Amino acid sequence: WRKIHRKEVRLVVGARSAIFAPFENLGMIIIDEEHESSYKQEEMPRYHAKEVAIKRAEHHSCPVVLGSATPTLESYARAQKGVYELLSLKHRVNRQVMPEVSLVDMREELRNGNRSMFSVELMEKLEETIAKGEQAVLFLNKRGYSSFVMCRDCGYVPQCPHCDISMTYHRYGQRLKCHYCGHEEPVPHTCPECASEHIRFFGTGTQRVEEELTKVLPSARVIRMDVDTTSRKGAHEKLLSVFGEGKADILLGTQMIAKGLDFPNVTLVGVLSADTTLHIPDFRSAEKTFQLLTQVSGRAGRHEKPGHVII
Repeated sequence: WRKIHRKEVRLVVGARSAIFAPFENLGMIIIDEEHESSYKQEEMPRYHAKEVAIKRAEHHSCPVVLGSATPTLESYARAQKGVYELLSLKHRVNRQVMPEVSLVDMREELRNGNRSMFSVELMEKLEETIAKGEQAVLFLNKRGYSSFVMCRDCGYVPQCPHCDISMTYHRYGQRLKCHYCGHEEPVPHTCPECASEHIRFFGTGTQRVEEELTKVLPSARVIRMDVDTTSRKGAHEKLLSVFGEGKADILLGTQMIAKGLDFPNVTLVGVLSADTTLHIPDFRSAEKTFQLLTQVSGRAGRHEKPGHVII
């Protein structure tokens, strides 16, 4: 801060608070991954770094560059209306082809007698990838661990009649509550849509996935990355470097592995229970799910070898 104040530096890189750097003649502000919700500070003083950037840029009459592969809906809409100028990158790095993406309906798998959390296609691809000596990333949408109720047969999720947002399951008293308006109702025993009895709260933890993986692929070396395994200082980097050195075949993790990873040997990305984030009680849940799936798909086939994504 003092160096900037004394005009000794001309470039500042930092987290959201860096937007207040005491520059007097700003020439440009770049906000990378502009869709990130962490640019908004939730405690006092509350501010949104993106809004502050735009205000400062007006004051200094300089450009703001908002960079993202998955921009927020409002930024994209403004770019389309000509409020912002849209500059698009038409190709991936090194003109790599985009990975092939296949969507698997787990309801079909269940009907065909596959009761595991891995689809037949994902299992086959995992075996193939490991046999070829390549690596896989398995991404688990674990946020909101078993906090909403879902019908396994038709996919119905109870929503609040007032807010159009999925209700949160509370074990205590077996109730469903809306975290926006406070509406409450008991957990249904049969599905109101299709009358199936397979309606229950939903969620699988990374530990359960890891246990199941070791059962079905005993030879695979798995690294699990979640809050439990990365809470110690430096654990995050250590696990990633082990994976980067090729000492493990599968990297299994939550949100934290979705973006920014670049491993040349990763050719398969699997997303387990991809739609759980659609039902987080947040009005941006659909947008965030799209961003997350797009970002995680970008982890596959970043170098010479083509990639495959199974959602």
